[in-house]
Amino acid sequence: MDVRKVLGDRMPATRRAVYGQIADLRNRMQELQRSNNELVENLRSTRRLVDSLERQQRDAKAYYLIAEAGFPNYGDELIAREWLRYLAQLHPEVPVIMDCMNAGSAAALLYNEHPHVTVVNTVARLSVENVHVDKSPDLPQEPVGPIAQHILDSLDNEGNAARVAAGIRLIQRQVRGMHVIGGGFLNSMWPANLARLAAPLWAEQHGIPAVVSGTGLMPVHEKDSAFLSQVLDAVHAFSCRDASSLDALDPQHTKAKLAPDDCFVNGLDGVYNQSADLPDVMVCVQHDLTENPQQVIETMVHTLRAWQVEPNTRVGVVECVPYEVGPVLAAVQEAGWQPVLFPMQLLLEDGFPARAGQRWFSTRYHPHLLAAAAGASGSYVVVKPGYYDVKHNAVLRMGSRWTPIAIGAQSVPEPGPGFADLQMRYKYRDEIRNNVSSLYGF
Repeated sequence: MDVRKVLGDRMPATRRAVYGQIADLRNRMQELQRSNNELVENLRSTRRLVDSLERQQRDAKAYYLIAEAGFPNYGDELIAREWLRYLAQLHPEVPVIMDCMNAGSAAALLYNEHPHVTVVNTVARLSVENVHVDKSPDLPQEPVGPIAQHILDSLDNEGNAARVAAGIRLIQRQVRGMHVIGGGFLNSMWPANLARLAAPLWAEQHGIPAVVSGTGLMPVHEKDSAFLSQVLDAVHAFSCRDASSLDALDPQHTKAKLAPDDCFVNGLDGVYNQSADLPDVMVCVQHDLTENPQQVIETMVHTLRAWQVEPNTRVGVVECVPYEVGPVLAAVQEAGWQPVLFPMQLLLEDGFPARAGQRWFSTRYHPHLLAAAAGASGSYVVVKPGYYDVKHNAVLRMGSRWTPIAIGAQSVPEPGPGFADLQMRYKYRDEIRNNVSSLYGF
């Protein structure tokens, strides 16, 4: 017996129609439920995609490094390179924007040191392209405040400095953190340079973390103290590479730290020339920032003779700034020795030519530091009191035991030994990285 047929024959047609409609509605509700589930899943998928895109956008924001690379000057190029290498190792996927005055040559010098580096000169140009610099009859006497305020105003409104508007937009939109890397270019002798510290101040005011590391601020004039205090109060971390800078910046040592030079950020791995043919006697004599370069050269010759450097001995001549050592090469040759030039470009390409067993005569800071850290003995000369004495004293604090020689001195001491502990460079590496961990992590 077909029950459905019997019921259908006995049930009125209208009732059968109602039941059919109910069944149809149930089917449609089930279809809507399935569609709703698909819609919910589509919404969830879209949300995940949006979250992923937002993460990519955050990750695409760059670390912004303020440097002095590109002049070129060996110490500044070395510090810039070492920070790029560190970030390439720690955060290879994060872009880096490096801001320095000579962006073109810096880009060439630092080529391939980081997979995602862009070199600009935005903040550097803001520091010099303004009325306070253009109309100053005596720039070293200008207070840093008005120049710094121009930078702050321009970073808020690119219309104030339309020639670098694109660079300002990068800072406004694409920066996740700012870092003023170490060097001796921020001081009251060059207030336009010192004004670049307005950039990390602006960054912190706009929610972007900023740090300053390994800087040498001397000489600092009273006219600039208030600005430096404002920067110190704002940034996440501030370290100085010499005690005089720290005392001037933070007399109570409550906010800033005394730190090694930034060149140690990778423990000097890969910095040295490994050639077995390096000369046993090395000199580095600068031409800039000295009133009487010839007298410094004469002091070098007198020192090497006092050290009984034999005739025809190979004497390495280190060039930290291009074209500065011509007179030094001539003096070495005229004294009866064989000059061996180490030009600045090859210092970067082949490594710094220092090793234990050498004797060095240096006026420059980084050659003193690197040679002493390698175990070489030597003596140093201060060519500009108030600037270079602070630098060389910092090297002594870091571990050098070299002896000082005064320009024109007739009595010459024996070269002093280098670092007692050649592993100290790795302690310094860890200290520097820890000082900026609020920005980069570990």
